[in-house]
Amino acid sequence: SYVRGDALPRNRVDAAGNLLWDIQGGGLEAVASRQLLPNGQLSQGTLEGMRVRSGFIGNTLGLGVRSPLGYSTVTGYIQIWAFIESEARRKNRPNYSDVRQGYVKVEGWWGSVLVGRSRALFSRGATDIDVQYAHRYGLGYPGNIDLNGPTAGHIGFGVLGSGFSAGIAYATPSLHGLQLTVGVYDPIQLQGAWVRTKWVRPEAELTFERPIGQLGKFVLFGNGAYQTLYRQDAPMCADGTVDDSCESTYAAGFGYGGRLELGPMRLGVAGHYGRGLGTNYALEVSNATLDATGNLRNSDGYYVQTQLVLSKVDISAGWGITRVFLIPSDNILLPDPVDPVNGPGHYAHSVLKYQMGISAGAVYHLSKFLHLGFDFFHARAAWFLGERQNVNIANVGMTFTW
Repeated sequence: SYVRGDALPRNRVDAAGNLLWDIQGGGLEAVASRQLLPNGQLSQGTLEGMRVRSGFIGNTLGLGVRSPLGYSTVTGYIQIWAFIESEARRKNRPNYSDVRQGYVKVEGWWGSVLVGRSRALFSRGATDIDVQYAHRYGLGYPGNIDLNGPTAGHIGFGVLGSGFSAGIAYATPSLHGLQLTVGVYDPIQLQGAWVRTKWVRPEAELTFERPIGQLGKFVLFGNGAYQTLYRQDAPMCADGTVDDSCESTYAAGFGYGGRLELGPMRLGVAGHYGRGLGTNYALEVSNATLDATGNLRNSDGYYVQTQLVLSKVDISAGWGITRVFLIPSDNILLPDPVDPVNGPGHYAHSVLKYQMGISAGAVYHLSKFLHLGFDFFHARAAWFLGERQNVNIANVGMTFTW
């Protein structure tokens, strides 16, 4: 994986070195080369580097057992991921295994119930598009360049990763292609202001899948999630009582989209909107998710992915954007550090405005089990006070499936 482009923008300071505002949310943060400017400050700098690493999907080992139970079937499954790169580029660091899934599933004519750790429902459809039509055999956006772990594919650029979570989910039987899955999951805290939860997180997804003769199929989906959050210390209410309801909030969102497979052509379209969602995965702890006092921001995303499936070659191209919207507290001016009375003042933070990504790739299938892949990703980020970052990523690698 080769990366070249702008470093993450630096916090803005005045001529005297006083902090004016900092950068909040988004962008690719990594070790960068910076130059000392005539004013004594460091430049934004540049990123350039290479790593040998796992891609969007790491080394995966899945083990399962299945047994009949009356007119139903019981399945036990565990899935373990591992990565080839070392943490922080130190070859003496151990590479720990990552248990992504571990569950029991009972299914029959009445539907299915899954208990354990598996993929969450919110944004599952959009993540499927990224995996199936773009980065199953690729890398995409690199994510944590200086650390280790899976890369991001198109996640953060129009796609919220569905992620994996402990929960209990029920799926109805498919009715002419229509299926509803509902679940409750381990609650997520938003570190900072909203660190307390009481109730599990409900999520749901409705899908509709139908074949198009012998030519292909189409899939439609809609999903959503909701999480109630509380302050760590219950506040005093106006009537003198102490009650959670005086200081609680919620994070919620919905996603939608579809996939079309027609002959060799593949097309996936997805979108999402919500409150307190973050940029990379649902209910992400991020400066883009909430301000310093805990006020949650709204965000949305849009993603289009195409793929052409030929005899032994798959060619893909995609585009996606994630946007963050300001809230009233973001527009409060602070006094000028040099002239607090007559100075122009400044904002406290430059919040992420959007992240846009353009991807392209090709996979050559040497056989059913050996795949050579090349992909390119252009990442662009902008902040509300004018900062910019542009990064290009080129990746090449091999995947063995069995």
